[in-house]
Amino acid sequence: MKKSKILSDAKSIGMITNQSAYGWKGDYHFRIIQKEYGLKKLFLPEHGLFAELQDQVSGNGLIYDLGETQVLNLYGDNEESLAPAEEVLSDLDTLIIDIRDVGARYYTFLTTALYAMQAADRLSKKGKPRPRILVSNAKNPAGSKIEGSPLEKRFSSFVGVQGTLHRHGLSAAGLLEYYKDKFDLNLELYRLDLYPKKSSEFLWVPPSPNIPAQTTCYVYTGLCLLEGTNLSEGRGTTRPFETFGAPYIDDLDRSLLEKLQEKQKGVFRLRPLKFIPTFHKHAGKVCGGYQILLDKPKKFHSLLFGLLLIRTLREFYPDKFEFLQGPYEFRSDLPAIQLLVGDQFLLDYLDGKRSYSEIQDYLEETEKKWKKVTKNYH
Repeated sequence: MKKSKILSDAKSIGMITNQSAYGWKGDYHFRIIQKEYGLKKLFLPEHGLFAELQDQVSGNGLIYDLGETQVLNLYGDNEESLAPAEEVLSDLDTLIIDIRDVGARYYTFLTTALYAMQAADRLSKKGKPRPRILVSNAKNPAGSKIEGSPLEKRFSSFVGVQGTLHRHGLSAAGLLEYYKDKFDLNLELYRLDLYPKKSSEFLWVPPSPNIPAQTTCYVYTGLCLLEGTNLSEGRGTTRPFETFGAPYIDDLDRSLLEKLQEKQKGVFRLRPLKFIPTFHKHAGKVCGGYQILLDKPKKFHSLLFGLLLIRTLREFYPDKFEFLQGPYEFRSDLPAIQLLVGDQFLLDYLDGKRSYSEIQDYLEETEKKWKKVTKNYH
């Protein structure tokens, strides 16, 4: 259905979006919708409308002057804040989801979208009006490459929807269509063409503060696992997730460098360096570490590298490497590394109970299955 037709029929529009939805008619998409069709409610995901907040920071204090448009925060101080209340959706006939995903299940924007879709489904099951869902055709900036294994139910959280792979390889619309069918949601869902079929990688608007470039999306799936460790994932540098390390790492250790690079030789390289994070882990301290540079981005298996990196550093620095404890994205009963990895087979590898070749074969099989399951959702 053409966007002009589907939007002109809308009488009461809500929108889940942020600054990443930019470029249609040369402006932020929420402003175009507000001006041309009317925007009743704007729902904010994690990080705020302009990606001004760091990870796991409540958006309750954000204030925007958007005239008559009501702004509602979907990332507050508790788990209940993550989904819109059913009654908040009941006076909308249309909910637009227009936001950039970076291709990894930990990235919370499409989980926010799923929670909103589930709230709309509950309205439907109660016989109440619910909005139709329009999902923009925003492409997956990490491409269609698939990595990982299905998230086990006991590890599900805001950073992982049950059954989803670490790197899903689908567009935002494709993944939400898959969720609609997987969770049997009684919703009208349409794709909305707002983005050109081809776009330059230079037209990049960071969807969150630590995804500064499209290249970040290619390494995020594996390097995000560092959030569950005492290694800096590069927050507080200009290249988060592409730069990583810790004060205890000897970046001049050639044996460590060779071990980290040997499994995907010629696909990527690590540039040894020292860096000082300006905030977050090890703020103000000199860290030894690396910048990862991709020679063949489409062949690089980020998850395998992230798992190998963690296991290797545990072996090289057994007295200094640590997994972080404490609350992570509203769950405090399990450590962050378990929520992120989400699969006992892979966690066993981190604990030295399985070999690299075992997890490589295992992932090859789970990725083939996911490709079959999702073949109609691209």
